[in-house]
Amino acid sequence: MKIKKEFKTEILVVGTGIAGLIATERALKKRKRVCLVTNKKLCGGASYFPLKGTLGIQVTKDKDDCERYYEDIVKMGNGMENPELIKTYISNIKNSLYLLNKIGFEPWLRKDSRPACFAKYSRDIYLINNWKKAKERCKRKLKNHRGLNILENSTLVRIVTKDKRVVGAIFQCKQNFIFVKSKVIILATGGVASNYKDSLYPEGINGIGHIAALDAGAIAQNMEFIQFIPAFLKPKYNVLFGEHTLKYCLGMYDLRNNLLLSGVDDEKNKELWIERSSYAPFSVDFKSHIIDLKIPTEGVSIKYSKELYENKEEFYIVYLDWLKNDMGIDLLKDNIIISHFAHSCNGGLKIDEFARTGVNGLYAIGEVASIIEGANRLGGNSLGGSLVFANRAIINAVEYIKNTKSLKLKKRDIEQDFNAWIKEITREDKNNLLDKKSVIKILKNITSDNLGIVRSAEKVKRLFEELKNMRESYSIEKNLKEGSLEVYLMEESIKMLALSILNREESRGAHYREDFPETSNEVVKLNVKRKNNEFIIEKVKVR
Repeated sequence: MKIKKEFKTEILVVGTGIAGLIATERALKKRKRVCLVTNKKLCGGASYFPLKGTLGIQVTKDKDDCERYYEDIVKMGNGMENPELIKTYISNIKNSLYLLNKIGFEPWLRKDSRPACFAKYSRDIYLINNWKKAKERCKRKLKNHRGLNILENSTLVRIVTKDKRVVGAIFQCKQNFIFVKSKVIILATGGVASNYKDSLYPEGINGIGHIAALDAGAIAQNMEFIQFIPAFLKPKYNVLFGEHTLKYCLGMYDLRNNLLLSGVDDEKNKELWIERSSYAPFSVDFKSHIIDLKIPTEGVSIKYSKELYENKEEFYIVYLDWLKNDMGIDLLKDNIIISHFAHSCNGGLKIDEFARTGVNGLYAIGEVASIIEGANRLGGNSLGGSLVFANRAIINAVEYIKNTKSLKLKKRDIEQDFNAWIKEITREDKNNLLDKKSVIKILKNITSDNLGIVRSAEKVKRLFEELKNMRESYSIEKNLKEGSLEVYLMEESIKMLALSILNREESRGAHYREDFPETSNEVVKLNVKRKNNEFIIEKVKVR
């Protein structure tokens, strides 16, 4: 394969969600030339996916709150968190809020003092919405900047390294391959949720950035801890379900109207529903997780008390009004069917306090990185992590550029290495009976069927068998111009998730194994590496 176009920049940012946009704005502010690349359109990513009325950012309330905030995060991290990054986050989040204004948002302070999801203590939570207006403001600001080159509809397929540091990356735009030369790469490619059939993410957030980074020498951790959150199947598909409404639930039924679990009017279940109404993501760390385990893939029907709409707290009014006015959903009048949807990825690429991955010149920010979260994630922390570590990545990258000499590269050598890699990963090609669209549908289905909230060694084994069968009917080499490298990287990201699930033989936080339902006393993290296109899982004892 030939490289058709080449670009040169100082900082290459991959991903145009909030993390990538803030990194871009900060780099331009530092008078650096930036190439911003996205596999879709500008202003994408999970944070721009309007699945709820507002998006929250939890911030440190005051000096006295630092210890309490640390306590909240560590407790719910359940041994899987990153203490140094937590301290960095707590110290910087409040002073980083202004960065949202720089990319078009207008955050405001929530009036009530309700603790965020999983938090014990209440603190200030800022909200954002008006995604469309924020996009328009951001686009106007960025598209007129002379120091910025924007590449849309361009998919990352390979990070290029030399002498143990990044020198650029190869992208595919339609049928052409493009090389962007850069001393610095800021990865903001998001998590892995769109590998699932039902997810609360836009298309393309599928873990290909993780695999490209691992192939460049980075390490991933905690990949098995994916948040699954209930969302609507009906009356409108792919809308976030407000878990706080569950304290008014009168019963949960299967789709044949058989009662699965009685509601709050049953004293033996009342406390379960009240507890479950206090957090959104599935977690085995709470007794009420038994509610989640009763929800099959096809969904359940929820019946509500009329008292739900009599609650005048801001948290209820804002959500219920948005649900009714914008989504056309009335929780009392409509047939409400919900199921688990894949959402945030708690794990990701290992980084330090400046978002460095350990590969010189390669940084990871946003959901592609393992930042402050562990086995569970507190509400309002994901977006906050993007603000803090995008800013810190640029601060460090500017110094790195100043102290790093450019390397000479020959296009011929880049193409030679690229084609050698393609030759290696296509060795197992057999038949070519499927197209890209069909393969992606198969990948999403087998991921949902086998790597959902109820996991087991048997399901992982079945997934690998189905992946093998799929590959026997799909040729990467014969479909290169149609985007088969993205399919390959997507498949590898699913394998990374499956191997992490298989190697954690316990249940902890967002990870539940029906064949290992208890939480182990031994606390270990799973590090994921790549060598010669194969995964290596290392168990690192925490305590």
